[in-house]
Amino acid sequence: MPLANNNPNPNPEPFERFFRGWLVRQEEVRRLLHQANEFHCNQAREGDEARLQELIGRVLAHYAEYYEAKQRVVREDVLILFGPPWLTPFERSLLWIGGFKPGLAFRLVTNYVTNLTEQQKQRMEHLRAETAEEERELTAELARIQTRAPVISLVEIAARGGERVNGERNMVDERIEMVKLAVEMLVECADYLRCKTVLKIIDILNPSQNVKFLLAITQLQLRVHNWGLQREDESRNA
Repeated sequence: MPLANNNPNPNPEPFERFFRGWLVRQEEVRRLLHQANEFHCNQAREGDEARLQELIGRVLAHYAEYYEAKQRVVREDVLILFGPPWLTPFERSLLWIGGFKPGLAFRLVTNYVTNLTEQQKQRMEHLRAETAEEERELTAELARIQTRAPVISLVEIAARGGERVNGERNMVDERIEMVKLAVEMLVECADYLRCKTVLKIIDILNPSQNVKFLLAITQLQLRVHNWGLQREDESRNA
């Protein structure tokens, strides 16, 4: 499939602005999930399941908004996702193919979701194994791409600008485009696995368990972002 933008110096500002606003809305989502979790634990009553399902739908729509915006970045210049300037260095150090590693979701279930039934545990373990296999396949594909042309080198080459020397620039441009296409497809597969894993987990859990699970996700993302900002401040003041 053709790349949407061949500009060697893409402008990440539109997504940065979106992401800042999205994080503000993320805090509101976290607050609503926290309230729902506390209320359900303390005052469970008839009709709660419908209200929880409505909240879960709202949270999923919030994340769908993020992935729709991210997809535009993938089409414009996917390599920027391997060093996104809208994230702190700490956040970037945790990335796996442009996002969180899907297996992390199972750790959150283990740590924050209680009273799983035996059937839920069995389904969760089956999904965990299935997801781990797909993770390994994508990691292996990334290694193959990096062997052909390391991503970091391509980022540097793409930023060079420079004049052509005996056709060198033409050859470099062609090489970059081939690797960008491969990485674009890889990130799309990784995002699909991320979304598929979370949705399958949600299908296994009941509404009150899903509120705990989604609360753990939102809290972790906000904490990691804040930790990254704190580390940046400490480095500047050192």
